[in-house]
This record gives sequence, structure tokens and C-alpha cells, in this order.
Amino acid sequence: MQHYELMYIVDPSIEDGVDEVKQKAEGIITGREGVVASYDKLGKKRLAYPIAKRQYGVYYLVNFKGNGKIVQALEYYLRLNPLVLRYLILVFSEKNLNLREKTSVVQLEEAERMRAGGRPLGARPGPEEGREILDVAAAATMEPVINKEVVTEAIAAADDIPNTTAGQPQGEDSDGDDKNDALNTKTTE
Repeated sequence: MQHYELMYIVDPSIEDGVDEVKQKAEGIITGREGVVASYDKLGKKRLAYPIAKRQYGVYYLVNFKGNGKIVQALEYYLRLNPLVLRYLILVFSEKNLNLREKTSVVQLEEAERMRAGGRPLGARPGPEEGREILDVAAAATMEPVINKEVVTEAIAAADDIPNTTAGQPQGEDSDGDDKNDALNTKTTE
């Protein structure tokens, strides 16, 4: 028996038909000696593009074991059912199934590690590990510390700087260019 995955999208406007499609799909699988491993309702989601003038659809994911006759019967039913907007059936090998199981185990372990306050697998230590970092919220509420000695030294040093603009004659520019000199001469005449 092969492993299959069926995903189909149902029109959400007709609620009674959604359960009917689910029951019929399960009936087709079990009626032809197949085994339903899982039947998940992924919920109502927005479609990537409008299908039959619909913007939303209810997604279902079915994992099952069976043979090719089950797949043919499912395709025939889903193709002719007007409630089903789209469907896709995939075949999985044992290698892909083992990889999926390992991936789900790793994802569960990583989720548990994150809940415990750790970092994800393969992540490098961040800057906060091994160094003390000032909390941004605490820094925002702190008052600045002013050293009075440093301030008085800076004021004294500023007083020692000569003022270069104080000794200039009225008609000269401080920057040395003569752009505005023509304007000044016109106003004096």
C-alpha cells in the first residue's frame, strides 16, 4: 500500500456540503480497503487568486494509505463535485515519510526549547549572551548624569577661543569670497 496525501479546498458558503464532502471522501478511502491516517481541517483561508468568483475556501488535509484505485475514485468524485474548488493528491515514498516524521520531531523539540527560554537549534549566541546590556526601557527612564567639573572645564575652554568675527571691518566677508560684495556696493552708491 502506498502513502498518499490529499488536500482539497471547499466552497465555504455552503456549510452543509462541507461535511458531506468529508464523509464521502472517507467513505471512498475506507470502502476500497484504504486506511485514513489523519483528517485535518486547516480552516478558512484567503485564496491566492479568485476561484469561481470566491475569495475564501476551507482547506482540508487527508493522509491515507491505499492503492491506485482509491486515487482514481477520489479524483473522479472531487472533479465532479461543484463544492470542491481545487484538489491535489500526492504520493509519498517511505523515505519522504521518514523525513517528515524526523522533521516534526525536530520542530517539536525546538518549540519546547523556545518555550523554556533557550535559543533555536543552530542559532549562534547573540550579543546579549556573555555581556551585560542595558535595558532600553530602563535607559529611557534614567536621568542623565551631569559632571559639573567637565561642564565648567568646557565653558572655560570655550572662553579661551578667540572670536574671529569681532575684529572684521564692515565691508569684508568672513569667508573671503566676494559673492555678496556687488550687492553691498550697489546699496552704498
